[in-house]
Amino acid sequence: MHHILLPTDFSENAMHAARYAARLMGVDGTAYTLLHTYLDADPTVTSWAGMAEELYKAAMEGMKEWEERIRGMEEFRGAAIQAEVLYGPLPAMLTDLGEERDADLVVMGTLGHTGAGILGSNAVAVVKQGRLPVVVVPGKARTGPVGRILFADDQRGLAQADMGMLLHLARRHRSEVLLAHVLRNKEEVPDPEVIAAFDTLLGGIPHRFIAEEGKDVAAVIDLLADKEGADMTAVLHRHSGFLEGLFRVSTAKRLALHTDLPLLVLREDGGKGEERA
Repeated sequence: MHHILLPTDFSENAMHAARYAARLMGVDGTAYTLLHTYLDADPTVTSWAGMAEELYKAAMEGMKEWEERIRGMEEFRGAAIQAEVLYGPLPAMLTDLGEERDADLVVMGTLGHTGAGILGSNAVAVVKQGRLPVVVVPGKARTGPVGRILFADDQRGLAQADMGMLLHLARRHRSEVLLAHVLRNKEEVPDPEVIAAFDTLLGGIPHRFIAEEGKDVAAVIDLLADKEGADMTAVLHRHSGFLEGLFRVSTAKRLALHTDLPLLVLREDGGKGEERA
């Protein structure tokens, strides 16, 4: 049984992400929790007395309508769905709710309700601060099968728990996994021990190794994903090192948002992405 968290700001971008999540994970053996968070106006502004109550009322009304829309979608027919409205910042509320519900994955859109900017601040915060694997869904992402997943390999090795959600998706969609390594120079050779470990980890999942030289990791990964016809890119979020720059706004914009490809962000400790019966 998998449990998916679907944060929403009631925007069409969030609706698209929800639809993508249903097609990505299905409804058999999968439960969904819809989550909307809100914050009070500045409490130091006395003229806003009573604003908290109004914000809560608006949030509850918005969620009621949102839940009705989700339940009415063909993709969610027969799904186990719950809805929550919580007070607090989204990343912290996702962490708390994720622990409470034993969640496995967060799926969210890239743009906020206003559409301002390319990467919404909530998406950046959840990717950088969250503890669960996250799929960030661009507004133009296709909702069809995930035939090919490109994983950005930093040649530092990883555990099966780290790759749990990627393995689940690859098996569910019968995807080919492309292990893409960005070479620092022409003389660099991928570590044969790391390659052998991936062969063991992926087992019967179709996979192959690809490499390209370049200094800008995000740009090279984006190029390879387009060249190979990938349907999703995936990266392992480490606290420091090779992939750290992917989660700064400047490069994340290009990698996850200037393309139409969803981005799966895995956690180094595995989050809750391990395989389940």
